[in-house]
Amino acid sequence: MKPEIFQGSIKKGTDQLFVSSTRKVLTKNGSTILIGGNQVPYQIETSEIINLKRKFTRIDNNSISVKGNFLYKISPNDEAQITFEEYEAESIQSFEQKNNHKYELGEKIYAQGGVSSSSNTNLTGEYAELVVKKVDDKGKILNLSINSPGKYIYPPENPVQVMNSHGEVIEVDFDFTESISASILQKTVSQVIYKDGQTIINFNYSLPPKVDSGDISLKKQIVYLNKGFNFGSLENAICEISFDLSPLLKIPLIPSEAVQTNTMYNQGIKILEEKILELEKRISNVENMNF
Repeated sequence: MKPEIFQGSIKKGTDQLFVSSTRKVLTKNGSTILIGGNQVPYQIETSEIINLKRKFTRIDNNSISVKGNFLYKISPNDEAQITFEEYEAESIQSFEQKNNHKYELGEKIYAQGGVSSSSNTNLTGEYAELVVKKVDDKGKILNLSINSPGKYIYPPENPVQVMNSHGEVIEVDFDFTESISASILQKTVSQVIYKDGQTIINFNYSLPPKVDSGDISLKKQIVYLNKGFNFGSLENAICEISFDLSPLLKIPLIPSEAVQTNTMYNQGIKILEEKILELEKRISNVENMNF
């Protein structure tokens, strides 16, 4: 089986290695792992996938903060999901038509103002859309209904100007309520800093305007080691899990379920023999040197 090579982060003295959120690695109880440039193998006890979710507060266009220390749990290049409260038009309280435009049955008119919520599939956002349901013989609106409730970070204040394709405006009072569905923004982490009890998370690209708070979530795989990591803390270090070979000399390891153990044993002896011959040559060369 080929080794698993990936990026992971670990704090000194802990036995938890956090895999980059962009990867899911295969682990096996008892397999060995090398972390960073350290040539000291650790054994894997087990692994699990967690859904890390926390409330955040906006700092600036590209930064948020969460309570607690999440260094090494969240790392640069992690893919995070951002969600926040959104609002939609639930009902129409009243409306007033001051213009003399002759509206038609089925004509669509569009709410103006507010801060619409954009998403990966709709970059311009969604504004409430109304449809004319009934008019009198002069084209004056008698009844309106909501055709699309829109989706807002901040809904417009009543009375809301609602415009048709000709630029004609009427005023509508809406009831806005929390949206039944939430937009999910994918963000790539660029930097993680811990300061004064808060973890500051920077993103590659800016947040939507007026998103002052919400939730951040990441799916992270944790690999548990057989002992605490004795070297310095590492962020996004290259890690290698070996299943069938020893981590340093790549000597075949005999699994408990192996059938042809003699083949694996003989291959391992050949590798050891080559290494011993190599060492003997080096020792001989040193002994023949004139100091």
